[in-house]
Amino acid sequence: SSDGTFSSGFYEVYTHAFTFSVWYSKAAAAAANNKTIVWSANPDRPVHARRSALTLQKDGNMVLTDYDGAAVWRADGNNFTGVQRARHLDTGNLVIEDSGGNTVWQSFDSPTDTFLPTQLITAATRLVPTTQSRSPGNYIFRFSDLSVLSLIYHVPQVSDIYWPDPDQNLYQDGRNQYNSTRLGMLTDSGVLTSSDFADGQALMASDVGPGVKRRLTLDPDGNLRLYSLNDSDGSWSVSMVAMTQPCNIHGLCGPNGICHYSPTPTCSCPPGYATRNPGNWTEGCMAIVNITCDRYDKRSMKFVRLPNTDFWGSDQQHLLSVSLRTCRDICISDCTCKGFQYQEGTGSCYPKAYLFSGRTYPTSDVRTIYLKLPTGVSVSNALIPRSDVFDSVPRRLDCDRMNKSIREPFPDVHKTGGGESKWFYFYGFIAAFF
Repeated sequence: SSDGTFSSGFYEVYTHAFTFSVWYSKAAAAAANNKTIVWSANPDRPVHARRSALTLQKDGNMVLTDYDGAAVWRADGNNFTGVQRARHLDTGNLVIEDSGGNTVWQSFDSPTDTFLPTQLITAATRLVPTTQSRSPGNYIFRFSDLSVLSLIYHVPQVSDIYWPDPDQNLYQDGRNQYNSTRLGMLTDSGVLTSSDFADGQALMASDVGPGVKRRLTLDPDGNLRLYSLNDSDGSWSVSMVAMTQPCNIHGLCGPNGICHYSPTPTCSCPPGYATRNPGNWTEGCMAIVNITCDRYDKRSMKFVRLPNTDFWGSDQQHLLSVSLRTCRDICISDCTCKGFQYQEGTGSCYPKAYLFSGRTYPTSDVRTIYLKLPTGVSVSNALIPRSDVFDSVPRRLDCDRMNKSIREPFPDVHKTGGGESKWFYFYGFIAAFF
């Protein structure tokens, strides 16, 4: 860009594999091969090191080709007549302009995992994180079908909103339920606005004000974070975060996995299940003995009680004011039921078709999962995940209390390649929120 804030080019994501990307020029890691990427043409399909090219063609389209000449990416547009040039704006927007200076295509219309200040969030735009394996993550940031700006856990079996809080109604979440407009933006001052925010409410950075370079990024762990750049040393700090309690992020521990605080966020498998891939918790846990419908015998089933535990969503049905025995009988009679949640006091019964987004925590309302297992599966020595932290959601993140290690950029929380999975949250992170 003309002011030197942004640069673009081929960025090496791993040996001999490149994306065409835009990055912050003055971030500390920009000098090394670890740039702060804010947009990529081909995040999921890197090109080879040699003979790859980005070309502004005679017909006006911009095309990225691989070593063999195959087109990997094209600018998505219909009217490239009279195209004269492509250039960077100081906002970080990569644009194609015609001879009259009119924009016929812009990267701001097709974001990857980051929104930049003044970039419009519309019904047609979304953020999807890219994992270290260069595959799309399981999370989406976009407007929902109800025109609510949302964070969504999306896998083939389920698609659940986890921000705003699905356990509250839109009014309680500070959202406008009578909204049909879908328009949002991160301002230069660090204020996130959206047409569904009730009474003109907005989310503000802890360092709100002009003159700070920022980026709003959906990270691979499913959390939406606003980062602020320190011009003096080029480091990034977190100035706003959507999910102050990581275990409330759906799918964080994968299918059948349970997130709990001890006191740091930790993934565990419930009794009767084992880790599928210790190096990648997004793969979750697998049953030691599968329950299949073709050889199902309810007399050979039992239930293991997991107190203060919830697997959000995937309910086969919702029954009110029923006994624990009735809820149990419903699940044990259905070969597809994985277990059931029962809420004491209200008698609410939720038989589960799948076990996603598991978490355990002390709450004011007692939620208990009863996990269905074959009687032959021994759980006598199994540890039941428990949390020491009471579940409560603060209204505002106090970034001044966060230690420096948390204010730096977060790497991918799920390490691939068979190594030990590491959580990049520390005690200071928990202490800041609870």
